[in-house]
Amino acid sequence: MFDLSALVPVGPWWLVMAQALGVYLFVDFISGIIHWSEDRYGSESTPLVGGAIRKNILHHHRPRHITRITLWEAMGTTMSISLGIFCVGTLLGFFGWQLALLSLLGMNVNTVHRWAHSTPKELAWPIRALQRLRIIQTPQHHAIHHGLPRVTHYCAFTNCLNPVLEKIRFWRGVEWVIAALTGIHPREDDSLPGAGPTPQWILDLDEEFRVSARDRTSARA
Repeated sequence: MFDLSALVPVGPWWLVMAQALGVYLFVDFISGIIHWSEDRYGSESTPLVGGAIRKNILHHHRPRHITRITLWEAMGTTMSISLGIFCVGTLLGFFGWQLALLSLLGMNVNTVHRWAHSTPKELAWPIRALQRLRIIQTPQHHAIHHGLPRVTHYCAFTNCLNPVLEKIRFWRGVEWVIAALTGIHPREDDSLPGAGPTPQWILDLDEEFRVSARDRTSARA
């Protein structure tokens, strides 16, 4: 049996707030680790994670695609990862409000990412308020990741950690260590200007969405 009282924060308010802030930033860091690894390593044929890398390749070619799919399609992966972390953490004896908060925030990372690619008109006012207050990542901040050369600002939940990680060159350092130990170098981003033609499967997907949009327009008429 789980002790459900563990889901209620106890102790000095400042300690509770410090732990909550730590969880909040940890979620952002984990989002960066996952995003960076999908951006820089593996391919569409990589076992187990090839599907996620394929979605990431599509996202770099078509950043707004994330706003055209269903909410479940956008957050399904992060929800699965978060529920897995909650289950494993519970089995290891970490059941408590901190683990619950970690899982709750984690399953919404890609939703926050989706909002960062949405226009203000596409968002409800509470979401726009959270962005203005910098509680969740803003479109302006996330746009840095999609600029050139697209090897920066991987964390996708807040505006807080990216500047710090870039200042200490964290990602470049990890890549250097991986290359030194394994000889594996980061994958080149084929969405960069001059990298070659857009993959045909992405062009096919574009056409599917154009046909779908025409059908919706005809139905409304």
